[in-house]
Amino acid sequence: MTSVASLLAEDALIYESGGVERGKAEYASHHLPADAAFAKAMRRAVPRTAGPADGDMVWVASEARSTGTYKGRRIARVGTEMMIQRRAGSTWRIVHIHWSAAAPKKTPDAAK
Repeated sequence: MTSVASLLAEDALIYESGGVERGKAEYASHHLPADAAFAKAMRRAVPRTAGPADGDMVWVASEARSTGTYKGRRIARVGTEMMIQRRAGSTWRIVHIHWSAAAPKKTPDAAK
């Protein structure tokens, strides 16, 4: 998890499930361990990404589908992710993450 935290700026702002964590230290001491365990347990498919760079800033938006078992429960989620990174010299750091996820929508074909 130390390597994950090293990607974050000290003042990173993380939005997840309606909550907010202000700064790398707060995120690392609260949700990072659970987020890492969840990610390790999931299979993740990312069919779409987009994101241009503009000078010392870049944003990357992704759409993903995650499936697996976590804490004994079967999980199927679709989600979106936005990350903004800032360059300082030759190093890029994540300054903002916004995660949103929901159960997959049921389609008429899914009932067959």
